[in-house]
Amino acid sequence: MIYQALSQNTILLNESAVDWREAAKKAGGPLLDNQSIKKEYIADMIESVHEFGPYIVIAPGIALFHARPEGNVNEICLSLLTLEKPVEFGAGDKDPVDLLFALGAVDHDSHLQLMAELMKILKDSRLIERIRTATDANKVLEMIKKKLEE
Repeated sequence: MIYQALSQNTILLNESAVDWREAAKKAGGPLLDNQSIKKEYIADMIESVHEFGPYIVIAPGIALFHARPEGNVNEICLSLLTLEKPVEFGAGDKDPVDLLFALGAVDHDSHLQLMAELMKILKDSRLIERIRTATDANKVLEMIKKKLEE
């Protein structure tokens, strides 16, 4: 499932962002470019954090942007963004964040397999460190594929 959602074009490495809002826009950018989401979905991701707080910071240094689909997601999609300088979310000991994902789901169920695969990746701290320092999107995809084949 991750192979269908994540590609070289949806991985951005060593990007800069002044704050988490800009990071959300950057993480959503490739999904907008490939028409997986509508521009309103990026605004929805940002609004979710404003409304519910930094619950999207799911582990120290890692955030998973998402929002309700509400017609703004065209297909299941995922992007991966690493930041050269981490940003603060106000998430306490989980701040600062330098590894971000943006997830788009068309409904409440179809993305569950993708989430299970993502959790397998996130549980591997060595892999996460290698992703954080990666400079080549294809190598990131290879690392993820190898992990999911274990």
